[in-house]
This record gives sequence, structure tokens and C-alpha cells, in this order.
Amino acid sequence: MLKEHFLLFAMGGSNELLIGGERFVLTKGDMLLIKKRSNVEIIKSGDELNDFIYESVSFTLETDMIIDFIKLIEVDGIPSTKAVGDEIIVHRFGQRLQLFLESLKPYFKDNKDTSEGLFKVKMLELLYDLSHENPSFLKQLINLGRHETRDLAKIMEKYCFEPHTLKELASYSGMSLSGFQREFQFLYQVTPAKWVQNKRLQKAKTLFISTKLTVEKVCYEVGYENPSHFSRLYKRHFGFNPGETKSTLSEV
Repeated sequence: MLKEHFLLFAMGGSNELLIGGERFVLTKGDMLLIKKRSNVEIIKSGDELNDFIYESVSFTLETDMIIDFIKLIEVDGIPSTKAVGDEIIVHRFGQRLQLFLESLKPYFKDNKDTSEGLFKVKMLELLYDLSHENPSFLKQLINLGRHETRDLAKIMEKYCFEPHTLKELASYSGMSLSGFQREFQFLYQVTPAKWVQNKRLQKAKTLFISTKLTVEKVCYEVGYENPSHFSRLYKRHFGFNPGETKSTLSEV
């Protein structure tokens, strides 16, 4: 089960992959992008005509990287197409990418001395080259990014009324904390903490109006664990205490 999106390049020999019941074969010059949460089996075989040499290069592709790449390029003219976004496609790559991948070999050998910033630059360069050479790969990548954004919205709606930390919400969405906060700001134009607070307080207000639940029960219902803290936030947000909600609004 893949925890992150996965890029695989066949450099020599072959790869037989079983992905969700489908079989794919990659030979030299083939590559594919596999979505995270896919069940994958890979059988590697050497090249019979070249001393049974097998060689491949693979990368995990985190959500943060896809989103950062999409933000850097012009994508308005590229439609979202289900077929390209959801299917597994074997792409060919040319000599330019072959040489680029060869140039990365020293970084694999001396990865302790490779900074995170340099790694990110190289990955963005790889995605640029792939997208420039193969428009269908670019569409596939963009649809993955759009899918991640939809996932983020679903996760926030699902968990915002439960007492989760931002780090836990980021984990549920498959992002690092910094990537989660950056993408959330891009999607909602507000911080995650502020968005969650607003959602919880609005739901609390609705509960005070439509039910006879106590302050403590409403507090726990909307995801807070400390009634005193909840009451302070509520008054600061609305200008009146939780217990004053019905009387205050009936006077308006």
C-alpha cells in the first residue's frame, strides 16, 4: 500500500506491476505515476540481452510537491478530465529525461549531504521536464492536485467538530503540517485554526437556538473540551454569553 504518490522510471530491464488487479509492464524508457493508497506488487527482471542488468529510478511524490508545482505553472487552459486523472498510464520518456535521471545518481549515493532545498529544486525540474515532454502526464498531475484539494475540504468537514489537533488533521489529509497550513490558506483564505473556530462557534449558536442543551454539552458537541474556554471564545466572537443567545437574538 503506497503512502505517497509514486513515480517509477525504467532505465534497464523490466518491471511487471500489479496495481488494483491490472497488470502493467515497463521496459527501458517507460515511466508511470501511481496514486497513493494503491496496492502495488512489482516484479523486477534483468535484461537478457545485457547481462541481466536491471536499473530503475523511483521517487515518492508528496502532496506538497504537487501543489507547489501546480501553483508555479499556468494551468487555466488545461481541462480536468476524469480519464486522464484517474487511469494509470504508462508514459514514454526521451533522452533529455534519461540524461537528467543519470545526473541524479550522485545524489542517491551521497544523500546525507543533499539539502532539502536542493532536493526540492531537482524534483520541480523533473516535473517541469516531464510535463513539457508529455502533456498527458501534466493533466494527470493536475488532476491529482485537484483531487487532493477536494480531499482536504472533505476531511475538514468530517473532523472539524472533533477535538483533533492541526497536526492530526494534516496527517488525515496526507500532508505535512506546513503543507497543510499553506494549502488550507490557499483554499479558504483563512488559517485552519480560525476556520475551525468559526465553524464550531456557528454550530454552537445553532444548537443553543434550536435545542435545550447545556453549555457543557454544546461545548463537547462542537469539539471543545473546556467549557470555560469555550464560553470565552463564544462571547468574544458573538458579543454575548452562550446562555444569552436565545434572549439576545429574540430582541433583534
